[in-house]
Amino acid sequence: MRRKGSAAAALLLALQAMTVLSVPRASAETDPSFRTYVPTNMDKILRDQLLPEQTSPELRMAAARNEYEGAQVIVRSGDEGLSKLQVQVSDLKQEGGSAKIDASDIGLFGERYIQVTQPTSGNYPTGWYPDALVPLDGGMLQVEPNRNQGIYIKVYVPKGLPAGVYSGELTLHETGNPVRIPIEFTVWDFELTDESHTQTAFTLWGDQIAFAHGNVQGDDFWKLLDKYYWASVDHRLTPSYLPIPADDPDTYVEKAIPYITNPKVSAYRLPFYRNADGTYDWDKMKRVVDLLREKGLLSKAFYYITELDEPGPAKYPRVREMSEELAKIAPEVRHFVTTQPVDELTGSVHSWVALVNKYDEDFAHDLQARGHHVWWYTSVVPKDPFPAYHTDDDLLGSRLLSWEQKDYGVEGTLYWSTTIFEKWNGSQYVPRDVWNDPMAFPGANGDGYLFYPGTDLGIDGPVASLRMENLREGAEDYEYLWQLEQRLQDAAQRLGVAGEANVQDAIQPYYDRLFTNMRDYPDDPNNLMQVRREIAGLIEQSAEGPLHLVTVQSQGDSARQVTVYAEKGAQVSLNGEPLEPAGGGDPYDKYVKTLELEPGLQPATVEIAKDGAVIDDPLKLQVGPAYPYAAPLNDAETAQDLARWTPSNVNLSLSDEFATGGTHSLEAQFKAGVKFPNIRLFNAGSGFKSADWSKYGALEFDVRNTDPGRTAIFYVKFHQTNGKSDDTHLITVPAGQSRTVSVPLSEVKLDLTQIKGIELWMFQMDQPLTLAFDSFRLTSATDGDTMVP
Repeated sequence: MRRKGSAAAALLLALQAMTVLSVPRASAETDPSFRTYVPTNMDKILRDQLLPEQTSPELRMAAARNEYEGAQVIVRSGDEGLSKLQVQVSDLKQEGGSAKIDASDIGLFGERYIQVTQPTSGNYPTGWYPDALVPLDGGMLQVEPNRNQGIYIKVYVPKGLPAGVYSGELTLHETGNPVRIPIEFTVWDFELTDESHTQTAFTLWGDQIAFAHGNVQGDDFWKLLDKYYWASVDHRLTPSYLPIPADDPDTYVEKAIPYITNPKVSAYRLPFYRNADGTYDWDKMKRVVDLLREKGLLSKAFYYITELDEPGPAKYPRVREMSEELAKIAPEVRHFVTTQPVDELTGSVHSWVALVNKYDEDFAHDLQARGHHVWWYTSVVPKDPFPAYHTDDDLLGSRLLSWEQKDYGVEGTLYWSTTIFEKWNGSQYVPRDVWNDPMAFPGANGDGYLFYPGTDLGIDGPVASLRMENLREGAEDYEYLWQLEQRLQDAAQRLGVAGEANVQDAIQPYYDRLFTNMRDYPDDPNNLMQVRREIAGLIEQSAEGPLHLVTVQSQGDSARQVTVYAEKGAQVSLNGEPLEPAGGGDPYDKYVKTLELEPGLQPATVEIAKDGAVIDDPLKLQVGPAYPYAAPLNDAETAQDLARWTPSNVNLSLSDEFATGGTHSLEAQFKAGVKFPNIRLFNAGSGFKSADWSKYGALEFDVRNTDPGRTAIFYVKFHQTNGKSDDTHLITVPAGQSRTVSVPLSEVKLDLTQIKGIELWMFQMDQPLTLAFDSFRLTSATDGDTMVP
């Protein structure tokens, strides 16, 4: 599995060479003034990027009912450019039927490019990136010579539309004969609900919207804000605040009811009130909560206090104080705090919002089991290789966040702003040319905005971006996974195995094909599209017989146990081999087979037949390389092991407590009041045997947090002999707990043949913290290997 960083590097090299490395399908031309190219809806084709030769242009799209689906066509102009390129789309008519998707349900947009001159991460090139999607509305496109012009096609599939294949065409015409690109659109036989089954808080900044639209005020402002609100909701990204005045509690609640009761609205942020002296007006806040409680409208509500944003330890007392006050007036309302879960706050905070790179799945699940809520967010940080919404980043990673969210059980997503139309200069917001300056907030292109103001285009409202459409696609993917989960749970209930079978084990093989974790995934958008098609097929298949449920569990590096629950009387086979029942009950039989598999994507086709009905489930199981052995790196057993470490503001010693191998551990007391206390294991030949770590799978070690009341947070930093480093590996250890840390070396963005060493470091603390480390090792494919010098 190639990690995300390799995709970024490949794009950078491709643009430097002015070539494209991967070739989607598309096109033969009849108009010599331009060429066309059909990428996936997750590809960003830069304005000056050369296109490969293609044949057989065709747009193949698929969606459920009540879903939008996007696609792209890239036009490349010739030496004379294009002055009046006309773009039209026909109705999409059902093959073998009379139904159609009307052309009025198909939006056409010109992709507008914005120049990135300061890279966000350095892993993607500078250049002109597509972002804003400007409605064509019958207009014509102008394209300068030898440049690309993206056209975005957005199809809405109406509720109740018959399933089947629909066809039509996209027509492009400048001079000569029109270029006609066939459209084949498959409507799957299920329908998305209006309700989204995850929650969001994508904030609209009203003052930024008002400024960008000529300082609009009064009723005109609220009407404008309402347009932005529903535009966001239509992308399944519910904003935080409701677009209504909140000055008077009674009036606020009256106006809020139509929004709160709309199934498309997933969540809303309750208003805060202050007195003239700046203190909080708790009476007003209580009044709002009491009125909403009387009407049964608090289930979607939450509090988020700006002054407590991303609190460090110094703010923990204030977090506890405010949490206590809110609990008095609204004990049932979630109070979200933007921090990763820490033991210091678990008695006060019960609703957490962690940065995606600081999300700790084990800690989060433990808290959720205790009734806590966990969301996540992204912002200026993290950057590549983690997913982000940045302009100069890929779309695949941010779309995969919805799949990862469902897999990990994260309940919602927060985003600090979709409408920063000005620019933060370090002390205040100042005017920004939104069409030519992509950096609204220092450090990341595109951060803080997913909309553009339509003012300069004569649009009294928002203009969406390619990034926002991609997030909508991901939100719809989440709904596919929710629907599949519901149907699998129904099958488990009907079979009588709900207490035995875990439906997540039925979906996990699909997640495994898409990502190892947030930073490690195949960089091919077609892989996601294929898995999406298979998920849709499973949803459709769930309505057919015979009744069944297939789960897959990992049994180590290469073994997978496939379990089939099928209604009695069915015949079951796996990869063509008939299976005999291994147990069961009424009304099901249970079939179990363990497969020993080679690394790669391996078939596990399950066929279930009964009374002439046949279910064919073509499972594919992703198997990674096996590293079953451990090559010791530092055992923390002897004085020599201890001496190989170099501490900086850390007291190191051997301890006879918390040993996981042998009789000793490495006790490290990280000092307080100093910046970046750390320990380093450096230099091949003295610190460890060899600088070449390329044949190993992961760095692993055991760690114990000896503090009974504080969460330990530290980083594993890898150093290369030429001075480069990778400092993106954060580790969390709850108070009084032990963890086995495993950092896959495939995620280390360095030359693994030239490793200088590792560093374990922390940020400055107000109190010392002691950790116990043991059994540093590299996972190996061969037995008897060692890295001890």
